[in-house]
Amino acid sequence: MTIDNRIPSFLTMFDSKKQLTLADLEEYFSENELIFEDYFPIHCPKTKERLLMAIDKYDDKIQDIRTISNTLPSIVEEVEKRFQKVFQLDLALRHVLMVGTFGSNAFVTRDDRRKIFLAVEKLSAKREHLEVIVAHEIGHVTHFALATRQGLDWSTVEWGHGLTTLFTEGAATYISKKIVPGLQESVYFTYDDAGDPWVTCYEENKSEIKRRFLADVAEEWDMVKEKEWFRLRGGNYFGYERLGYLLGTDYVEQLVEKLGEEEALTFWNGNDVKADILQWLDKEEVV
Repeated sequence: MTIDNRIPSFLTMFDSKKQLTLADLEEYFSENELIFEDYFPIHCPKTKERLLMAIDKYDDKIQDIRTISNTLPSIVEEVEKRFQKVFQLDLALRHVLMVGTFGSNAFVTRDDRRKIFLAVEKLSAKREHLEVIVAHEIGHVTHFALATRQGLDWSTVEWGHGLTTLFTEGAATYISKKIVPGLQESVYFTYDDAGDPWVTCYEENKSEIKRRFLADVAEEWDMVKEKEWFRLRGGNYFGYERLGYLLGTDYVEQLVEKLGEEEALTFWNGNDVKADILQWLDKEEVV
């Protein structure tokens, strides 16, 4: 495990300026060029409007950023040790801790499935919230590592499709609950204390949400649908973004109940996971 903590470099830059400018941010990006090559534009659009918005928001988040810079490295170490104890995998992870421009708050790169980015400017500074989001991202790596250990041919995986994302996000959330147990249900999806209405919306509209997702995947999947179901910029259908995470977690939890944990998490080895999800989505909820 390695931890590349770039947050202090942002704080040094922030503290040295009376007022941040676009030029200051561009210099920060240049000094951390390799990191921001992974961040822009896939995980955050790099536009003048976006950067100016970020400059306006940093003041309100700077104290949280300072706190997270001090606590997150030890949290990452602790959570990774829990994973090693539970799953007995040598993941050899690289964690990149950074301050972004209010895009994605965490992600694993597709070309290097052992490299985790945590962009902290949108995160809660509470320890348990940070533990959950770290566990979620390591959960992705663990999910992929279990499949690799069983010989999954990665060329058969259709990355970027809604059914694949539903399975991977559901698996990561399931694993995060196992590694950081006992928290309010909504924390596993929003990584803060404000998610109860979001989970309530899902529970009260579950059948309709399943039908709407099924209708979307029946047609060509595109970035508009990806944003609606799995990105922070969605929420046009039901008023809450990333409802696909809750669908995915429900799917994986029922699969674990039916098959057992290891078989469920490696279900895409030798099975048509997409067809199975479609069948599950089409099944009526029992009230």
